[in-house]
Amino acid sequence: MGFLSGLVTHNGRLKLAALGLSVLLWALVQSDDGNAETFSAVPVVIEVADSAWTLAARPNPPSVEVRISGPVREMFRLAREGTVVRVPISEVGSADTLVALRRDWVAVVEGSGVSVESVLPSAVRLLFEPATARVIPVSVRLRGRLPDHLALASAIGLNPPLMRVRGSTTAVEGLDSVRLEVVDLSQISESGRLVVPVDTATLPGMLVTPGSATLSFRLEEEVQRVLTGVPVRITGITDVEVVVFPQTVDVILVGARTLVTAVSTSDLRAEVGGPLVAGMEPGEERRVPLRITGVPALVAAESTVELVTVRRAIDQPEAPGGPQ
Repeated sequence: MGFLSGLVTHNGRLKLAALGLSVLLWALVQSDDGNAETFSAVPVVIEVADSAWTLAARPNPPSVEVRISGPVREMFRLAREGTVVRVPISEVGSADTLVALRRDWVAVVEGSGVSVESVLPSAVRLLFEPATARVIPVSVRLRGRLPDHLALASAIGLNPPLMRVRGSTTAVEGLDSVRLEVVDLSQISESGRLVVPVDTATLPGMLVTPGSATLSFRLEEEVQRVLTGVPVRITGITDVEVVVFPQTVDVILVGARTLVTAVSTSDLRAEVGGPLVAGMEPGEERRVPLRITGVPALVAAESTVELVTVRRAIDQPEAPGGPQ
């Protein structure tokens, strides 16, 4: 008993004070007595139902001060969760409109005992402009790269490729695409589908339908393959004789297994463009870079030889008496 008595009496005053505070807080929360609080910077949200118009700017002012009364527990909830003033506009009568704010537009829970006493200022100015709608291509934005052992086996699928955008005529007409949120390829580890929302931050005041798109990924193991004996060709030169060394090169292919294995040596060309060898004098040599063509999409190709030697032949003198 001495041990239990010691637990009760140790720091007794502090424990009694804590108990009293707990009882007081419980009583305040349970009390039905009204309590009034003023909430500042309550956002004003405009909901335009008139499809012929849209907001041209934020409401002025964009937020108001609202005085609310009700049970203490509801005041705590509103302080934690916040509220908004939702202004419904069923029909726009003028491009420049002053709207008186109603107390029942303040979002509170019905039946909670909360009462809106005042809204200050009592009106907001709204600017409208004609609305329009267009169907606009969707833009996919990627960053990073797939994990080292994976590669795309086909182009990324996009559904839908087009979206309907509604907003001010000026803003909508200036759009060339609807951007999706950025997709980090390093987070893609298997084939499948990914729902990506529209980047609404780039479309202020506009309504986009639908609000997201589905990307489809088909991944395979990434492989490397070397094709030997790819012929080197000089393009764009027909009036002079030129030779190239070496005449064939090896090409390294990297990509998805099915794409890489489907490539043959005859599909590829190692080319030297005519502008790189234009104006060569007889007997002149130049070291020029190669360009690999015929490579399928999503496959990377690199020659094992970066530079080749191109030489223009020495003109042969004509035989006496001119050409036979």
